[in-house]
Amino acid sequence: MSGLGHLLLDSGHRVFGSDLVLNEAIDQLRQRGAQIYCGHRAEQIAAARPVLVIYSSAIRLDNPELRAAEALHIPVVRRAVLLAALVRRQRGICIAGMHGKTTTTALLAFALDNLRANPGYAVGACVPQLPRHARLSGKVQSPKSKVQSGEAPERPPFFVVEADESDGTLREFAPEAAIILNVDEEHLDYYANLDAVCREFEMFARQTRGPLIFCADDARLYEHFANYPRAFSYGFSPLAHYQVQSKANANKTSANGSPPGLVDHETRDCADSRETWPTTRFEVCYQGKSLGEFSTKLLGQKNVSNTCAVIALLHQLGFGPSEIGGAIASFRGVERRQQELFRDSRFCIVDDYGHHPAEIQATIQAMHQLRAGSGSRLLAAFQPHRFTRTQYLLNQFATCFSGVDRLWVAEVYAASEAEISGVNGQTLAKAVRAQGQAVEFVPTLTELRRAVRSAMVPGDLVLFLGAGDITKAAHELAQELSHESMAQNDRPADAETRRSGAQQPAVGLHVGAPAAPARLSKKLSRDAVLRADEPLAKRTTLRVGGQADFYVEPASEADLAQVLGFCAEEKLPFVILGRGSNLLIRDGGIRGFVICLAQAHFTRIEISGERLHCGAGVKLKLVSVEARRHGIAGLEFLEGIPGSVGGALRMNAGAMGSWMFEAVESIRFMDYLGAVHERKASEVYVEYRGCPLFKNHIALGAVLKGQAAASEVIAQRMNQFSAKRWESQPAAASAGCIFKNPITIPAGKLIDELGLKGTRVGRAVVSDVHGNFIVNEGGATAQDVLNLIDLIKQRAKTARDIDLETEVEILGDELPRQN
Repeated sequence: MSGLGHLLLDSGHRVFGSDLVLNEAIDQLRQRGAQIYCGHRAEQIAAARPVLVIYSSAIRLDNPELRAAEALHIPVVRRAVLLAALVRRQRGICIAGMHGKTTTTALLAFALDNLRANPGYAVGACVPQLPRHARLSGKVQSPKSKVQSGEAPERPPFFVVEADESDGTLREFAPEAAIILNVDEEHLDYYANLDAVCREFEMFARQTRGPLIFCADDARLYEHFANYPRAFSYGFSPLAHYQVQSKANANKTSANGSPPGLVDHETRDCADSRETWPTTRFEVCYQGKSLGEFSTKLLGQKNVSNTCAVIALLHQLGFGPSEIGGAIASFRGVERRQQELFRDSRFCIVDDYGHHPAEIQATIQAMHQLRAGSGSRLLAAFQPHRFTRTQYLLNQFATCFSGVDRLWVAEVYAASEAEISGVNGQTLAKAVRAQGQAVEFVPTLTELRRAVRSAMVPGDLVLFLGAGDITKAAHELAQELSHESMAQNDRPADAETRRSGAQQPAVGLHVGAPAAPARLSKKLSRDAVLRADEPLAKRTTLRVGGQADFYVEPASEADLAQVLGFCAEEKLPFVILGRGSNLLIRDGGIRGFVICLAQAHFTRIEISGERLHCGAGVKLKLVSVEARRHGIAGLEFLEGIPGSVGGALRMNAGAMGSWMFEAVESIRFMDYLGAVHERKASEVYVEYRGCPLFKNHIALGAVLKGQAAASEVIAQRMNQFSAKRWESQPAAASAGCIFKNPITIPAGKLIDELGLKGTRVGRAVVSDVHGNFIVNEGGATAQDVLNLIDLIKQRAKTARDIDLETEVEILGDELPRQN
């Protein structure tokens, strides 16, 4: 959708839009003049009054903006319809297929740009070597107007687009030329079966006016298109018009399945370092005659095959082999496709979008090429994408991870689908295990990242796979390793802080800071995390704040007691950090220790009848989801609270008219001397937005009690709460409600009546959706937020004589620490 925004801006249109969260793609559009709202609301359509509304297949038809457009009789079209219309205005080239089309589209656009063809393009991911992932190539003049003016008509420029088949819109496209990479059993939530998929591609082929390039290695494609007019095949098959051949031993294969003689190595120039990266060299023969040798920096046979598809199309368009070879050689791929996130002398972390068994097999084969001859292990973490795909392709998933030394499977990423009973990450892990391959199921991404990090030893290549949010875990691990590497480079080697096979505590000491954390490191278990100078903005929902002197994640209650004892001995302050909601950390950061109960011991949920035994670090959303899954009602209100069980106990968090302690049966907590206590909830005094007990005690967990009910009824209530929340609360980064409600009027209503919605200081803004929320538009500082809070307080006092009291907890120093 962001790509369409760029195309329409290139066409001279005014562009409005909406999304649930702010991100880099939205920032790019805003910088070009687009007006992008955060959240979907009907009044935004009424305010913009567009001439056309475009929506993606990810948007439900009951979306309030779609309903508003229909009520106002504004035309509404699917994303592919508009993109296909743009294709018809130019020399459209469509890349289609189940796997590999994003990389292939980007490669073709990159090559045409290098060939000075000045193409337009629309790629489905960020391409680092292109200025943005979608553009039109200047204004397109109608040939008809040229004829009327007496001038010879000019041919429109090429327009390369990634054509998606997932929702039945492939038939909308009628390009001048096309590449079909493959067909497979995919998107069976939409198509009845594989035959229906093939019919969609046949219709697309009939609508292609010029050369149709298809893969001869795909038996189904060859069956359908071998005798098709204007069709040219490519691949390793001897039947292909454009055949890939290795430089030697063409009839043999290597141990990992790659044709021998294809791979050598050269030094690659990177933005921040020089790394050794394999370059694949291969020969292409056209109808038995060699076109010459080509090379690519993309790894694996599938990428060699897809590169051959681009060579074939460019050759059919009239470009010479030598200029084609020069145009493609330096292409380094797109984001989340074999994307190297981190590399040092110890580890390499790679992020990949592969989520279908065929894609996973191809990526694993490519990773073997990357580690060829090194003797390193290949570790893989996979997040299944969609319940339907997991269900339909379970047998293929069970066997596609061959060649991986260690494997972790996370919970299914739903992608807006409803759950399917008996289909989940555990089901997939069990199927893999039944094939004789060791696999571990890890339900949350936080646990997944920690499990992988704990298992890593120097030399490992770690691969994260999946189309969902597993990329967050990959980036977090890469950042963690980067911090470790920098910390190790910045300090002399200290044998006391080294623990064989365990994560090294990244402790960087400053002038005046105690040197004792190395002693604390010896007291903690090997799974504990201890780091210095930890950025805290990323650990709060408001995304502002400075650094912590020291950050620690105890792996057990014994570890936590050791940390508390250490702080007491050294007279160091400490702060307990949950999920970072309802919290504002000043720009100067936090002195002493920040303790976070995020390790596996504190993030467990155990179900016993109608009770949930929850650790303090468990996300509240996960509590509500697990309760629904086990038919336990009464905890639905937790679904929208962006915090943890421990934080909710401390704040007696509430939503939708319910409060945390209404669902609590008993609590488990630790005093600052390290002693553990348990208490019934009826014995604990609580108040509005607070539980005084936790001012000097640390929550370890709680037993929550609900009532038996049908999962469908619980899900319906959760959906109602979710819809209400999105209608009444902003989706942008915030800390939740900033002020407690005064006795006489809700704080949000007061701020609205004072006309303060939309008021900003720097990049901090009073939300247009709810006046009691301050949102970070991206780049706000804690001081921006504090200044905005003071402004609101002063206006409330002056205009209404009301003293607003902050509900959000404010911690930290105003000024950064002096080293």
